Amino acid sequence: MSMKIKFLLLASLLLLNTSIAFGSDSVCSYFYRSLLQLPHTKLTQNNNDFLSIWNGQRLQGCEVVYESHESLVSGSRVYDQFESFIHTPGWLIKNNLVADGPGSSTVGIENENNRCLINWSQHAWIDEKTKEHRQSSQIKMIVQCSPK
Repeated sequence: MSMKIKFLLLASLLLLNTSIAFGSDSVCSYFYRSLLQLPHTKLTQNNNDFLSIWNGQRLQGCEVVYESHESLVSGSRVYDQFESFIHTPGWLIKNNLVADGPGSSTVGIENENNRCLINWSQHAWIDEKTKEHRQSSQIKMIVQCSPK
């Protein structure tokens, strides 16, 4: 098989994967189904308006909220899912919609039709008395999508 055919086959598979993931269902259904695979204490999908985690404005679209605890799933496993979401084929990271801090990250991604904000958090801090790094056992991910 020539290199050109291999490349075209790979590109077709990526496009097929993206169209399956974001077909006629709500764009949030993909994120919901993916997070359903992780142990959780709460997982909800809202297909109505929501308050944006970025600027507090009320937006039309959909929102998925995932909550869990270190006793059920490691924070690094949930963070790996966050990384997978922001690097989904067919979506681009919006560099003007990125915020990162200790124990949390928010990244905006968009495709032809939608813009999504994805926030992962497992808060972290330095204990003032012991000077030790601490991290919350509570894990949360919020995905908010709206049409462009």
